[in-house]
Amino acid sequence: MSNGGSARSDAGFAVAMIAAGALTMWGLRNQPRAPFDPVGAAAIPFWTAAAVIALALVLLAGVVLRKSMRGDAASYFVSTEAIDDSYAVRPGLSVVAVAATVAFVAAVPAMGFRYASIAFMLVLGWQLSDRAPRSLAVVAAVALVSGFGLDAGFRAMMVSLP
Repeated sequence: MSNGGSARSDAGFAVAMIAAGALTMWGLRNQPRAPFDPVGAAAIPFWTAAAVIALALVLLAGVVLRKSMRGDAASYFVSTEAIDDSYAVRPGLSVVAVAATVAFVAAVPAMGFRYASIAFMLVLGWQLSDRAPRSLAVVAAVALVSGFGLDAGFRAMMVSLP
């Protein structure tokens, strides 16, 4: 990586993700075990945190070894320069994703899981698509099927949702 600022940003991001994963794992240590559940409620968050830590270590190794995750680009997360003209880099999309996630969590108690999930997927799908009518129709179809499907799946597993 030729750009020191970008390397520092990537390293800072990796360290923050390692810390978030470690804090998640530390917080899970007091999660009570249900006698009827062999996996336990902490299994999914624990392995998700482990995956986050592993990916952050890969990013950190890339910074230390001065290897970019995007070919010739200086940084995977900070750069706004595409390697070629096949796509547009949109750093602001991260802000939208975080804001949509916070809004989703806040909306679940008011709207219920099903409708909050559909709204969340519509917002992110609209942001990620090229916004052509066909693309927006696919986004809407996926959001509706997924929202109702996830809700039905959780209810079938007897998971209580708002």
